[in-house]
Amino acid sequence: MLMVGVGMAIMQQAVGIDSVMFYLMFVIRQSGIQSELHQIMALIVLGTVKLAFVFVGAKLFDKLGRRPLLFASLLGCAASLVLVSTMFASDSSWSKVMTVVGLACYLACFSSGLGPGNWVVVSEVFATSIRAKAMSVAVLPNRITATLMASSFLSVAHALTWPGFFLLLAGICVASAVFLYLYLPETKGRSLEAMSVYFAEITGDRSILDVEEKLAEKSRTLLSMRAIPIWDREAQPNI
Repeated sequence: MLMVGVGMAIMQQAVGIDSVMFYLMFVIRQSGIQSELHQIMALIVLGTVKLAFVFVGAKLFDKLGRRPLLFASLLGCAASLVLVSTMFASDSSWSKVMTVVGLACYLACFSSGLGPGNWVVVSEVFATSIRAKAMSVAVLPNRITATLMASSFLSVAHALTWPGFFLLLAGICVASAVFLYLYLPETKGRSLEAMSVYFAEITGDRSILDVEEKLAEKSRTLLSMRAIPIWDREAQPNI
């Protein structure tokens, strides 16, 4: 559970979404679009695309399942980043337009899958007995990864060149898809209470079940204490 949850949280930021969004105007300018009006128009279009496709993901997750949509999202992001990398290396007259198209596809694929899907999956894979603590553990590396990616964005891009940098992000997307294929179970249609049993079945590890049984026993003890009148509790020192 922890490997899937933390891995998903790191992966969401490792594909470069926050760093690309923070420096989106800079990336547009570097693509060769020099007109301030055209830069603003491209920024508005890209922001609108990112917002609109969040609703697409919200509609499809419960229909198609988590795994298919996440795979499509990551592979779509990878293909889009390859297109952006190719256009940065090209001097054709269409390179500026196609760079914006590639960025729009990247944002659309992210927002329809990995963006909202990350927190859907992370909130579903953890057992109810540890969900609050585990979510906090997952959020921390998510924000650390976002900070590292954003703070090193320009340095890495200058070191690798822009085509090389976007190819690196595409490679991270593919590696993330492989990780999900190997380790992410499908959680669609399963109740949150059934996650413990589900992971115990697919991993052969009953440790989380033992923990939950102990917590359930403590809960039953507390409930039984509440059911006993105060004057009876005083007469029963063991309780």
